[in-house]
Amino acid sequence: MVRRPPDRLRPPAPGPLRPFPFPPFVRQTLSSGLEVYAGRLAGVPLVSLALLFPAGAQNDPATGAGLATLTGALIDEGTRQRSALEIAASVERLGGQLGSGADWDAGYIAAGLLAKDMPAAIELLAELAAEPSFPPAEVERIRRLRLAELLRRSHLPSALADDELLRAVYGGTVYAHPLLGTEPSVARLERDRIVEFFERHYRVRGAALIAVGDLDPERFLAAAEDAFSPAAGRTGGPDDPPLPRHTPPAIALQPLPGITVHVVDRPGAAQTELRLGHAGIPRTHADHTATGVMNTILGGKFTSRINMNLRERHGYTYGATSHFSQRLGPGPFTVSAAVATESAGAAAHEVLAELRRIREALVEPEELEETRSYILGVFPYHLQSIDDLAKRLEDLAIYGLPDDHYDRYFDRVNAVTRETILDVARRHLDPDHLAIVAVGPGEVLQSQLEAFGPVVVHPPQPSAQLSEAAVAGAPSRAS
Repeated sequence: MVRRPPDRLRPPAPGPLRPFPFPPFVRQTLSSGLEVYAGRLAGVPLVSLALLFPAGAQNDPATGAGLATLTGALIDEGTRQRSALEIAASVERLGGQLGSGADWDAGYIAAGLLAKDMPAAIELLAELAAEPSFPPAEVERIRRLRLAELLRRSHLPSALADDELLRAVYGGTVYAHPLLGTEPSVARLERDRIVEFFERHYRVRGAALIAVGDLDPERFLAAAEDAFSPAAGRTGGPDDPPLPRHTPPAIALQPLPGITVHVVDRPGAAQTELRLGHAGIPRTHADHTATGVMNTILGGKFTSRINMNLRERHGYTYGATSHFSQRLGPGPFTVSAAVATESAGAAAHEVLAELRRIREALVEPEELEETRSYILGVFPYHLQSIDDLAKRLEDLAIYGLPDDHYDRYFDRVNAVTRETILDVARRHLDPDHLAIVAVGPGEVLQSQLEAFGPVVVHPPQPSAQLSEAAVAGAPSRAS
């Protein structure tokens, strides 16, 4: 029998997709009003816990950008019972990890540790949720660390591009500022405002507790009931109303008047950070799955249209992507690439061409089938660890998704047709009303991009001199 050599120019055919049931979990509301999601993944004696509150950066006041994330970062820095060092020592003795913070949609306190120490972790989360002390020294220390981080980001071209795109798309709304805030806003944040934000947005009634690992869900529910019961004095008053956890920010946006062009000047830069984008759809939108499939074809995987165009066909970049940000409100749709400065205008032209092409004609059947296979094939990959599963349960809690959301995921993806792709592309992509942002040498970029519309050139912000003064504690709050 003659054995033929393998054809190395032809990739192997994919095998049939295997069914993948989402791991079971228990969902129950405790007497305190705390909603609990508990899933068991046996085999590794670990547990991941997260306490979620409706305290994301979408709640930042107009004059307090960064307040939510700064408050979140301070919750584990001391309670009425223990100092920050004592809390850290307790976690170290358990061999675990602890952290707190906030993103756009939620504030959180999270812990990871051995399953046998779970009762101690539940008690610690309950203590932090009920009685953080916000010591003045820790407030100042964390505030200066935040200013140092903002200083670092002010020198990152990618961060400058992302921030400028938010300002261009969401001007006048809470989404217009960076998640961490700005140097002037953070420099002005005082302890009283942090305490007030915590008291307003961190309540056990209306919060959610996520637990995944080698645990018995029923025993976990009993332990959580004890730790957060009204008798424990950690849930507020009996008439304390629950805070709605799934409410989006009040953002009323009109399409941009056309294509707006913004250049952040970085003289001498050989590479330009390029962004194109506009407001997208909320995570809870009925078109979320179909839009995700469409975006995967457009710029959501290595073999996507945008990446193949800019990287393989033209050699403008090492990689280009597009994505719809998941938020309670209409998060941004963004195309991102780092391109050779001399190619920035041509790269923007090609991106706009791809946005228009996917709105003008049906995708090829093979392209859709390959994309479906890719999406469903990588889905189990994102559920390999307890943290992966915990993140999926957090999405259910934050966005108010039904318990069977992931059980029906394969069916929803398979139901997306070529006609569906064309429909959502026409309704949720708008290449004629978006912002183009380029971070690089202004003089070179302006001549390349002015064909798309009037170019606004911004100097680098903020200046290093002012940032360093703020980090050092200079009196910058009046600036």
